Amino acid sequence: MKKIRELFLYIAAMTAYYIIRSLPGCAVRPAARMLAYPAWMIPGVSRLVCANIRCAFPEWDEKQVKKVGFESIFNMLWNMIEFFWTDGRPHRIERCYVMPDVLKNQLDGYSAKDVRMIYVNPHHGSWEGSGVMATYHGKVRMAAIAKPVKNYYLNKFFNDRMRGIAAGFEVIFSKGAMRGCISALRDGKSLAILVDQNTRVRDGGVFVNFFGVPVPSSTAPAVLKKYCDARGIPCVVMYGVSLRHEDGKLYSMSRELSKPFDEYADDAEVLQELLDISEEYIRKYPEQYLWLYHRFQHIPPDASDELKRRYPYYAKVPNAHFFSKTAVKKEL
Repeated sequence: MKKIRELFLYIAAMTAYYIIRSLPGCAVRPAARMLAYPAWMIPGVSRLVCANIRCAFPEWDEKQVKKVGFESIFNMLWNMIEFFWTDGRPHRIERCYVMPDVLKNQLDGYSAKDVRMIYVNPHHGSWEGSGVMATYHGKVRMAAIAKPVKNYYLNKFFNDRMRGIAAGFEVIFSKGAMRGCISALRDGKSLAILVDQNTRVRDGGVFVNFFGVPVPSSTAPAVLKKYCDARGIPCVVMYGVSLRHEDGKLYSMSRELSKPFDEYADDAEVLQELLDISEEYIRKYPEQYLWLYHRFQHIPPDASDELKRRYPYYAKVPNAHFFSKTAVKKEL
């Protein structure tokens, strides 16, 4: 029965995919706008989005919160539809995705010297578009971490076909991702890592400040950089984001760390700078951030009562499993 349900869902998804593919370019944005209205009307969606925005921007009034919240849903749908619409069609990629020459030259220079790039990407703008531009415009051989889709058929299509078909692009599934990342680096590939996911402390996460609120994020960029340095593999950590400009096109941007890697006190300091850069871009383009997930989910146990009140309704102090594998074994 489960297989049948998955198959019907796959058929429905493929129908939507091919309808999107058949749209004229001028219809992509209106289609996203049309879908954004019913999506925004779902109580759980608007409640979650607004709660996250209030957490990040407590000084905003309710009108501004709702305006940015709706635009965030619209931009998410626009990016998704556009990603499907451009899939495998170079002329459409050229039309929608722009990589400035200065960034292209930078990537070309690193590739020519066989320098691996640990490309840290947030849920801001189009992270899928960033991958397309790195491989298409920048000619970067890249691997990216992705969660497998539970539906077998959709997983085969989305991760094996859509993401895997791009020249030089490899998908590393989140389970056992560190081994896959190391293998990709050894193979001469660069990495794309989403920096703003909730990573348990037991899995290498650390609490850092994001809009003045501690959130757990992965130290993987720093850990992998140290792995490369210890083995003489040329490597650089870069922050990258692809944001939509007034002309409707997505432009890729990047920043490097502000000082040599060995001058950072620890992994947390590296991660904090990356989150600070992310916050800087989000403050400029808040409507393009993905507010539709539980980013502020975990409250550090030592948080003051005043700080706890900053968190959204869904946040809570995590249990011992979040911090220690030993605690899990004891519970078992």
